[in-house]
Amino acid sequence: MKHLFKTVLFVAITAATIVTLSSFLKKKAASTTDSYQIVLVSKTTTGTNTEWIWSITNPNPGNGNNGTLQNVSHWSMPLNLAAENALQSAEYSYDGVTWASADAVVERDPSIRQCTTVDVLKFDRGTSGTAPLYCRAVFNQDFAVNPYATSWIKTGGGLQGCNMYLFTGLGASNN
Repeated sequence: MKHLFKTVLFVAITAATIVTLSSFLKKKAASTTDSYQIVLVSKTTTGTNTEWIWSITNPNPGNGNNGTLQNVSHWSMPLNLAAENALQSAEYSYDGVTWASADAVVERDPSIRQCTTVDVLKFDRGTSGTAPLYCRAVFNQDFAVNPYATSWIKTGGGLQGCNMYLFTGLGASNN
C-alpha cells in the first residue's frame, strides 16, 4: 500500500510539473506584443538648447484584430508650462537622419478631447508597419527625465479608447 501511494504521488507531481511547465512554453510561443513602443533615443544638450529624440514603433502591425495593432496616425504629449515656453522646434523623421519640420504648437488635440483637457505637442505623423517614426523636440533650457510621462497615440481609425501611454519624457526644469 505504501508503494502504491508513493507511485501515485510521484505520477501526480510529475503530471502537475509537466502541465505547469508546458503552460509557460505555450504562453511564450504564442505571445504577441500588444502595445506601441515609445523609446527615448537620445537627450543631448548643446549650449543652452536641449534636443530630445523619441522613436515610436508598432511591433505588431495589422488591422487591430487578433492581437495586432493599427498604424499610428499621430502622437500627442503634454508639456509642463516651462517646457511649453522653452519649445524651439519640433520635427519628425522616418529614418532618424532626414528631418522635416512639424508644427511646434502646443494646443488641444481634438481627436483626444474625450481623454484629456490639457494642451499637447502633437506630432501629426504616423507609422507604417514596423518602421519607426522619430520625433524630435528642441528646448532652450534643460529638463529632467521623467520615466512616467504621459502621452496619447491615435490610430487611423477603428481603435476605441484613449490609448494613453507612459514613456520617458520631460520632467521638471533643471534650471
